[in-house]
Amino acid sequence: MLRSSAVVILSFFLLCVGTARYAAETSSAVPMLAEQPLADFKARRDRLRQQLTDGIVLVPGRVEESLGVNEKFFQDDNFFYLTGVEAPGAVLLLTPTPYQGAHEILFLPRHDPQKERWIGPQPKPDRDAERSFGVEKALPSDTLATVLQALRGGGAFDDKKVHLVANLEAPQETAVRRLVEILRQHLPTVPVNDARSVVNLMRMRKTPAEINLLKKAIWITGEAFRQIPHHLAVGCYEYELEAVVLGTFYRYGAERPGYPCIIGSGQNATILHYNRNRARIQDGDVVVIDVGAKYRGYTADITRTFPANGKFTPRQRALYELVLAAQEAAVKAFVPGKSRMSDLTLAARDAMRASLLRAGNQLTLDNFFIHGLGHFIGLNVHDVGDYAQPLPPGSVITIEPGVYIPAERIGIRIEDDYLVTETGLVKLSADIPSRPEAIEQAMRQARRQSAHSAED
Repeated sequence: MLRSSAVVILSFFLLCVGTARYAAETSSAVPMLAEQPLADFKARRDRLRQQLTDGIVLVPGRVEESLGVNEKFFQDDNFFYLTGVEAPGAVLLLTPTPYQGAHEILFLPRHDPQKERWIGPQPKPDRDAERSFGVEKALPSDTLATVLQALRGGGAFDDKKVHLVANLEAPQETAVRRLVEILRQHLPTVPVNDARSVVNLMRMRKTPAEINLLKKAIWITGEAFRQIPHHLAVGCYEYELEAVVLGTFYRYGAERPGYPCIIGSGQNATILHYNRNRARIQDGDVVVIDVGAKYRGYTADITRTFPANGKFTPRQRALYELVLAAQEAAVKAFVPGKSRMSDLTLAARDAMRASLLRAGNQLTLDNFFIHGLGHFIGLNVHDVGDYAQPLPPGSVITIEPGVYIPAERIGIRIEDDYLVTETGLVKLSADIPSRPEAIEQAMRQARRQSAHSAED
């Protein structure tokens, strides 16, 4: 018990030391924002502006409406990707025709002492904001219409358009609705284009800083999985495991889970996005745990399957090993610069189809693999990206085969996160055990430690 605890403490200590060293090295030489270099955000804005030269670009951030009563405030993904700014009510303007010498303007709400009594101090539209966020100019939000009129008077909109990085069909989003109203009032004849697809393609390829943040989110998620064997037992409730997961996330600095925790036992393990997490775990159940920590905006997505009583039955283990083999077949099939997600899916299904295992009316197990093999991750758990093209270097994906057999009360899914490189796939979640013998060993070891603690 002491040895295991020491290993965990030492691992975390080394991570903290490494993180502190990285922060010290970068902060002394490179201005940072949200644990990314300011220059990265600047490069993204410049790249977007260079791609959309036939008009201005407007990117709305989210608006804080609940004053922290109903939910925590989290910034819009695209706005955060381009600015790193987490202040509510902000808007980004990129213009090919400069305004007062600036091609990029960050609009921020004016100082509101009454509102800040509820949500805390907010950045003001001043020189400090320009320096902190690395933007050319920061102006009050209520001057946006004036700036647009000035640009129109200068000919900025002659035969051009407004590129809005937002869902034009989401009028329920306050920030988008307000921005559209301003455009209709002050630029009624200028066409408005949804430019999210351009940003989506940019977001596919992660910078080194983004990859580091994803690695941190994955590490935190792995710590949660290491706690599961110490709490999973026949008779406990799914929500008890959810509490362990969330407690570990917050303990190690995650802002929140990247998506609702999926903890399904027995029949619930066969439901893909089951997240009620209210059932009592029974002897003989397998428990699917699909969770991901969100750290500095970036989310992990990992799934492991545990035997409730500590040992897989022969049938459960055979199915588990087939799912693991399907994952390994998909990874092995990857060809840099050529493979699409559909190619990897085909390899996983072929592995299931080739197995002698059967279920139902003697069907091959690929018939019980009822979802896609994987998806992009990043700022969103199902992150944006183009699935029709080969997976580009710098993208991060999940590979998550599974089989779900309701008649047998068995659902098994194994999910890991992979970085796509020029030479192959790198398993970012390799430190989180997934072999069935490793899962069983972790369960045995946790029970021995629990027994020793009870004796003490």
